[in-house]
Amino acid sequence: MRVAIVSYYTPPQSAIASHRVLRLSRVLLAAGHDVHWVTADAARVDVAQLDPSLGALAPEGVHVHGIDGQALITKPAAANLWEKVLRTLAWHAPRKFAWPDSFLSWSRQLKRRLPGIVREHAIDAVVMCCSPHNQILALPALRQACEDLLICVDYRDLLSGNPWNDQERPRIAKRLIALERRVLAHADVLFLNTESARERFESVVGPLPGLDVEVMRNAADYELAEQIAGEGRADGDPVDLGPGVHFGFFGALFPRRRLRPLLDAIAGIPRDRRRSLHLHVYCDRFDSTALLEEDLAALPEDVRDQVHRYDLLGYSRAMRTMQAMDVLVLVNGPELADAVFVPGKLYDYLMARRPILFVGHEGEASAIVARASGEEWCFESAASTAIAAKIEAELAADTSDLSTVPDFAPSTAFAPLLARLSK
Repeated sequence: MRVAIVSYYTPPQSAIASHRVLRLSRVLLAAGHDVHWVTADAARVDVAQLDPSLGALAPEGVHVHGIDGQALITKPAAANLWEKVLRTLAWHAPRKFAWPDSFLSWSRQLKRRLPGIVREHAIDAVVMCCSPHNQILALPALRQACEDLLICVDYRDLLSGNPWNDQERPRIAKRLIALERRVLAHADVLFLNTESARERFESVVGPLPGLDVEVMRNAADYELAEQIAGEGRADGDPVDLGPGVHFGFFGALFPRRRLRPLLDAIAGIPRDRRRSLHLHVYCDRFDSTALLEEDLAALPEDVRDQVHRYDLLGYSRAMRTMQAMDVLVLVNGPELADAVFVPGKLYDYLMARRPILFVGHEGEASAIVARASGEEWCFESAASTAIAAKIEAELAADTSDLSTVPDFAPSTAFAPLLARLSK
């Protein structure tokens, strides 16, 4: 079948959503499908938001249709007064009206151009993949133009069902749910990435006649990780972290998901027993760095000296760095609302096949970590003493690569979509 994956984010854009598009595309091509990307035009995206190493991993045979430039809301600053006005309007729009998000131009371009692309290239199925959510507004026009098209909506994150997306204004929230119901009624299947997400969606948004709601988790593409490792070996580009025991955190820090529980645990280990420990934090230099510095400021200087912050790495280099770590760190929030949250980087961690230390509320993410690393690697945020004991035990351990988990492999994880396409 000819399958169009619709996502503003695709390689070489460095957003985590691009990783899911890449994994989906690889498994679809392996199954014999013809894959198209309907996406933002990389030539019109700020070079700072592009990752050449991720772009180099894009499989041959994918047909790319770049239909819009960079979304104003993703730019670090407006280029002129007109852009500043438009950015301001886009920022406030979903807070004042029942609009899913601020990607207004992307949604408008999809409405205008997606039906034509589907007809011109005889597309059999469209997969609305990941974020942004505004792209689902193109579904009514797409269904009207292409009645027999298989339309799949792949929500990496929820919209109205997200507990952290709950609207403060009840009237807008009610209208947004009504909009979502009207739009999703034009789809054939909605994929959600966890069982708890499906339960949350069904309780908040409710059932929709004619729409199947299924769980399709993300995937750990172990073959892709091995390819990246092999390229590093061939290029003579090993990652040398130096002597000691190395814990690594990769990604963004948020006010509710910060490293303080882990830092407090490290501070609780006697200095002479943790002197070999190094915590490497790869994060953005803006909000994430500010949160990290705020937490470090409350700790003793000798603890701060064991924490090393770096800017985010390109995908291939990041994967090889993950593979070189002794332990990878994943921190979710302590609230019940975060139990539904499964960070995309968790699947990159799984691909690296290193033990994962999870700190946060018990939920889907901790269950995945327990499946791969063992239940002894999962801790609640308040369990600083137990976390410290685990870290101290690992300082004397010789960790080895984890086994692959067949259920996380792309052909298994994405089986619900593959089954739809085979009918």
